[in-house]
Amino acid sequence: MSAGKLKVKFSNEVDSGLRHRLLSEIQKATYINDNGNVSWSDHDIEQYIAVLNDAYTFPEELSRRERGEAVWTGIFNARKKDKLTDNSVIEEIQRFSDGKLAEPTRHFSMWSRLSYRPATSQRDKKFSYGDVNLRLCANLPRYMRIREEDLFYLTPIKTKDKSGFGFLIATTHARNETHAADKMFDASDMFQAMYNLALKPWNIIGSEQRPETTLQMGPYHFLYRERQSLLDKSKWYYNQNFRDEYWNSTSSESQKIFNVAPKIKSALVKLESHPLKKSLSSVLLMMNDGMEAANMSQRTLRYWTALERLFQDHNEKTTYKKIIQRATYLDDPADLARAKLHRLMRIRNKYIHMGIADNEHHQLTQYLAEHIKTHLFYLLFNGDDFKEHSEFIDMTDLPSDPESLQRRRRAIERRERMIEKRRHRDD
Repeated sequence: MSAGKLKVKFSNEVDSGLRHRLLSEIQKATYINDNGNVSWSDHDIEQYIAVLNDAYTFPEELSRRERGEAVWTGIFNARKKDKLTDNSVIEEIQRFSDGKLAEPTRHFSMWSRLSYRPATSQRDKKFSYGDVNLRLCANLPRYMRIREEDLFYLTPIKTKDKSGFGFLIATTHARNETHAADKMFDASDMFQAMYNLALKPWNIIGSEQRPETTLQMGPYHFLYRERQSLLDKSKWYYNQNFRDEYWNSTSSESQKIFNVAPKIKSALVKLESHPLKKSLSSVLLMMNDGMEAANMSQRTLRYWTALERLFQDHNEKTTYKKIIQRATYLDDPADLARAKLHRLMRIRNKYIHMGIADNEHHQLTQYLAEHIKTHLFYLLFNGDDFKEHSEFIDMTDLPSDPESLQRRRRAIERRERMIEKRRHRDD
């Protein structure tokens, strides 16, 4: 491997025995064709490589899609040259990674339609997340405009554009299109999730057959490198989540969007440097998945996963009862709040384990969403003194009544004195 470079390593997710077996199966099922490329007829090859994506760890500087590309390319480059072994494959993966990380950065940009109607008198609203700049606007720069004849041939979504609605523009510097797409889409997803949760009202009427989002992304995303369109080259230009039938049901007037813009801008800045960023980001994205769902059972499933992520430490294995106790540590009376969450837990479990859907719990899902929203935004703006997620969990595990907390405090103080003086009293 190259000396001094950021290293690709073997992970603990796939043990060496399985890794060797998969490489051996790929070796046997592939051959070098007349063009010098790797060919195969066994479609299990794609499955083997998908599993091997978990067999390596990468430098953080390499983006998510680049890592998948590194594994795929590394395996086939090693197969062209020699027998597939741990050394030959990781050498090629490292070579690919080194090449990607050595590329100079260039300016990339992207635009998407957003489901709000801008007022012509309103100025653009600017945001940032990490090193991605985001802008809500009514009009596109000249270099971003797409001709109608170019839109006509876009596939696979029948709806090509949503004229009359606003735009979200993302810009950043990245090494290549893959790196840029990961950065801009991740920032746009977080922006959308933050807006949708901040603006989510308690839905009294019901939303069993439509999403609860305020902002949806349009049918296509358009990428540019150094102000030159990548329409003919891009692999990520359509929005897999777009549903035309839901667009008008969730669109919003711009004043509502612009009024909350300062809060969203501040929240994104807070999140970027927050010690609980990983947990809070996961909760935000799960909540947005739930809000985008038109199916009540799917929405409940996503909201419940967000609750687990908020009140369960990473990789911790704990019971539903414990999670519910933590989630209701501020509720008074706690028994009613816990009864609501236990009911939702049973609905969620029936759906997951037996495929039984229950659509008579709309108001309980509204309660759950509001419960998560309250705790999440409190932690975002007030919880930056927690060094890690487990510190927040420790706080929620403490008793709720003052008398029990006083006993716990006295016990801790006595324990500290015993450690220091081998005596629990000061006298």
